[in-house]
Amino acid sequence: MTDLPFARKLLEMKIKVTNMRRLVFLVALVSSSLYAGEIRKWIDEDGNVHYGDAPPSSVSSQSVRVIGAPSNPGKPLPRLSTSESAPETASNDSSSSKVPEDQAKLACDQARGDLQVINTSSRIRLKNADGTSRYMTTEEIESRRESSEKDIAEFCS
Repeated sequence: MTDLPFARKLLEMKIKVTNMRRLVFLVALVSSSLYAGEIRKWIDEDGNVHYGDAPPSSVSSQSVRVIGAPSNPGKPLPRLSTSESAPETASNDSSSSKVPEDQAKLACDQARGDLQVINTSSRIRLKNADGTSRYMTTEEIESRRESSEKDIAEFCS
């Protein structure tokens, strides 16, 4: 009979600990979602689109909903259509002299972004046209790395 008060106190203590854990979890959950900043989109006076969390007060901005990572290293560069067309473009004269400067800069920026994602990611997930997703194989990643390095050498000069 003397163990009954001790058991009751032990049970009350377990309930308090459980409630405290729930409270800490709830506070952490709410505070982390409140801390997440809002991404804004604005256009400067030169017509360039910018994204960030603190747009200049002199321009109007729109809220942007970010769902996932902005870069997809499996997506072909703007000047390339498919891997089958690559030999055709390679057979032409120096393609960097025929590509307009703005497209070369775009290709350079995208190749650098792709290479950064490839170098910092252990697995890269691609979204298929039908909405499903898959991971790139190591051979695809290496091929994409070589392609990005070649594009950087060609378009970032």
